[in-house]
Amino acid sequence: MHRETKPMPRNPNEDIPVEEAKLLWDEYKYRHELCWRLIFQITTAVVAILIIPYIRPNITDLVGLWILVLPLLAVILVVFSISRLKRELGILDKIRRAHRERQGRVYAITWKSDGHFTRDVMLYLIALALMSLADMIALIYIWLPE
Repeated sequence: MHRETKPMPRNPNEDIPVEEAKLLWDEYKYRHELCWRLIFQITTAVVAILIIPYIRPNITDLVGLWILVLPLLAVILVVFSISRLKRELGILDKIRRAHRERQGRVYAITWKSDGHFTRDVMLYLIALALMSLADMIALIYIWLPE
């Protein structure tokens, strides 16, 4: 006996089955939350690394030039994070585009642009890297003994 499968329910105003639309929305929420979580984790790690010399000012007397490893580590962390987050943001952009196209078809919502989230995140991470470099310069000229 052959069993027939029922087609997925469809909203008459859309061409994507309801279940697929829910999956798209869930994936959008997941990727968006993941990107924000990564941004906060990166920021926390970089700030934690950069404040070490300021918590214990005499640490430069103990470690000397090795103190410059901390801001260098922060820069490396941000550069690595940019490459990692760029991939996640690329996936988020594709999902956002598909979700917004669906919103346009179903609800006649038009978006002026694709948004600036990816650009803004990249600018923020670049600023974080530059801040780390500025911290390194401050350590060289202010904290390190002559």
